[in-house]
Amino acid sequence: MTDREPKKGCPPGHWRVRLLISYDGTAYSGWQRQDREQSVQGTVEKALSSLFAKPITLIGASRTDSGVHAIGQTAHFDAPRDPFKGDLRFAINGALPKDIVIRQAYHAPNNFHSIADAVKKTYRFKILNRRVPSALRNRYTWWVRNPLDLGLLNEASQHLVGSQDFKAFQSTGTVVKSTIRSIERAEWVKKPNDIVEFRITGDGFLKQMVRNIVGTLVDVNQNQQKPEEITRILQTLDRQNAGPTAPPQGLYLSRVFYPRTLDNECRKL
Repeated sequence: MTDREPKKGCPPGHWRVRLLISYDGTAYSGWQRQDREQSVQGTVEKALSSLFAKPITLIGASRTDSGVHAIGQTAHFDAPRDPFKGDLRFAINGALPKDIVIRQAYHAPNNFHSIADAVKKTYRFKILNRRVPSALRNRYTWWVRNPLDLGLLNEASQHLVGSQDFKAFQSTGTVVKSTIRSIERAEWVKKPNDIVEFRITGDGFLKQMVRNIVGTLVDVNQNQQKPEEITRILQTLDRQNAGPTAPPQGLYLSRVFYPRTLDNECRKL
């Protein structure tokens, strides 16, 4: 079970807008607004506030870390005037830097909430697995020199599937009510151009949980440990027994899922 924020409806005279956002997280302190650092949330809020000439608060489905990217972040805000006039997506993108893009904008139901209504998320982690690094892909992959055994990695990853306590893969810094999470799928696939990709889908994730899992799985591979090592680590409930944290640049928030009935109520702007 994941922690949920309370839902707040759209105030009178406003329109709730749902956004699908992609971004290169390299230049940002993460999604969440920071007082003295540049965040994705703060950058989009600034563009929206300028566009509507009023302060706008944007709520994102996932608080991605510094340097982490997104293909499909979902967020919502309340527009103080009718967002149907003109091309809202085009207008917002015109006010944003090129490393943040609004892929789609929707008029959502008044009670839609990007966090509270999310039912699951998928993350992807990309590894450049070859003997030589890449100057052009170092911002978007983790370079691992030694060969990865996908058979071993996939077998070990199956020990993550199901509802269990992931405290051993939680970094400190965020207080949560429960460290129990449910993982629906965890798998490794070979991609073109020497890329190995880890894909994981679950109802929610703890702080740096995916990066800690990837770092641990690669460590299990490098040390030629048995796949069952993952279960042993989970049972300890101790972060010190897991492996290192994988670097942020290989991680992508791929998709946030919502009930189909709610998706059908959202109309493209």
